[in-house]
Amino acid sequence: MVFTEHPLRRGLVREMHMRRFVEVPIPCEIVQMVWVIEDAQREQENRMLQSAPDGMDFDIDAEAKHITSATQTGATFVWEQHTEASTITAILPPDARKGRQKLFDWMENWPGAVVRATRLTVEASESDAENRLDEMEFNQADLVSCHLSCGVRLWSDFGIHQGYGRTLIAANDAPSRDLGRIVQRVQELGNYRNMALLGFPLVQDYAPRLSRLERQLADYAQMLERDPKSDDEALLDQLTELSSELALIRVETGYRLGATRAYAEIAANRLEKLDIRPITGFPSLTDFTERRLLPAMRTCESFESRLNDLSERTDGVIALLNTRIDTRIKAQNRDLLSSMESSLGIQLRLQSLIEGLSVIAATYYAVGLIAYLVKGGDGLGAGFGADVIIALLVFPVMAAIYFFVRHQRVKILKTDEKAGEKSETGDGARSE
Repeated sequence: MVFTEHPLRRGLVREMHMRRFVEVPIPCEIVQMVWVIEDAQREQENRMLQSAPDGMDFDIDAEAKHITSATQTGATFVWEQHTEASTITAILPPDARKGRQKLFDWMENWPGAVVRATRLTVEASESDAENRLDEMEFNQADLVSCHLSCGVRLWSDFGIHQGYGRTLIAANDAPSRDLGRIVQRVQELGNYRNMALLGFPLVQDYAPRLSRLERQLADYAQMLERDPKSDDEALLDQLTELSSELALIRVETGYRLGATRAYAEIAANRLEKLDIRPITGFPSLTDFTERRLLPAMRTCESFESRLNDLSERTDGVIALLNTRIDTRIKAQNRDLLSSMESSLGIQLRLQSLIEGLSVIAATYYAVGLIAYLVKGGDGLGAGFGADVIIALLVFPVMAAIYFFVRHQRVKILKTDEKAGEKSETGDGARSE
């Protein structure tokens, strides 16, 4: 190739051809099993494929998702890997009865857990099929029968007989390839229905726990409304614990509920494509599916809606409580600032008093020093009249000291104001 190929191109083409319809011979028996397989069991599954009986030779690679192979006895084996399950199918025409038990034993030892296992019998006409109804041992109270696409008719009670469900189909001259498409859709309808229903028991297990959390949230909300003096910190801890439990439930149920929703949509699509036509006296496949699947899916949807709603309401109560705590803290800060302002006023008055006393003290010591000088000069015979000079100097010295202290104080305050203005200008520039 001279062109550059997208690295995903071949994988996408392989995906489009993966689930092709297999031709169904008439008559035949189809045995299908759906196994839920953990990731750790995939390697064991690959070993099972490589140990297939009857000389089946599978070309297994890391990207293999679908395999179709014929056995030496004339049967057809189909393996298909899904996200969390694998489907294995054996199509057995009448001449492929030899070695069938060995094939079944191999299929029944697959790794994982069976979520659906069926034996589907295909007959050429309705009369041939009706001749085998007694052999099927269907429960008449649960028997479902209807016509499908191309005139194909179906019978089943969808019960479990010796570990397998039983379905009887009359081809009624439907082309082999069309019959394969119809049979595959019938099987996929049942498979996806069962996979969807896996979420229902999970919802039933978690529903009481969710109801308990709903009651707790209602109690906390009433406490928040009725008791404004409650211990907000303790209440916030309780709400946080409730929110954490809700988050854990969402993690534990999220994947299964999402898968349930997807499987239910696929099952509904398969049901629509089958073009079901009811038969008087029998419930149809649509009746059976909707009567059992839809209520379970609505329960799952209701649980998911309740879970999301409870999470939103919990976040709302926590936000309201945080607002009340913030408001209370702001009120406390306001009271603290008022108290600090009052303290600063008292300190300022005390400081003024101390400054006045400091002027008196400084005057006393300054005049004392001057007195020593004057008396020293008088002692030397200068004749200044020391007592008079000292008395005259007291008030000028006091005034000089007072104005000096006042000048220094004003200077310091102006320096602080300029420093504060520069700090605010710098903060504003950084914020811009």
